[in-house]
Amino acid sequence: MALTVKFDGTDQPTTAISDSVEEIAAGTQVLALATADATGTPHANMAFFALGREFDLFFVSEPSTLHGRNAASRASASAAIWLPPPEFGEGLRGMQLTGECAIARGQDAGAAFEAYQGRFPSFGTDPAVRAAFLDGTAAANLYRLRVTRLRLVDEPNLGRRNYVELRVLR
Repeated sequence: MALTVKFDGTDQPTTAISDSVEEIAAGTQVLALATADATGTPHANMAFFALGREFDLFFVSEPSTLHGRNAASRASASAAIWLPPPEFGEGLRGMQLTGECAIARGQDAGAAFEAYQGRFPSFGTDPAVRAAFLDGTAAANLYRLRVTRLRLVDEPNLGRRNYVELRVLR
């Protein structure tokens, strides 16, 4: 899968940034997601995720969860994805992401379903389950974190201690 977005904030070629993002995302199945309620009280959770071509992170959750309720009242969210370093403090690879989080609806639900099933082939193989996810009648929903900014570190590919601050261009 190749990302279709471009990045602002670096002299690195878009392909180098995209390759790093895709390799890091492919190297782990779980992200840490941070949301906040309407008063700003933070909450963190973990979720299995899939990366979409437009740099969306898709995950499955129930709207009744704390992070589901938080996303409904305040869409702004952050996530972190990282790979274990080969040794303490060396070969760091990961990204901190910021964007808008909400239930994926309409075409977004279709893209979310395809990306999630592509990553987790046993997900939604029953046509009735697929239909329920796409029309929003399932007990859980597909969520989309639309990434707008990221902080990327990929020491093996982008240089030691090179923390690259980027804006996603669509």
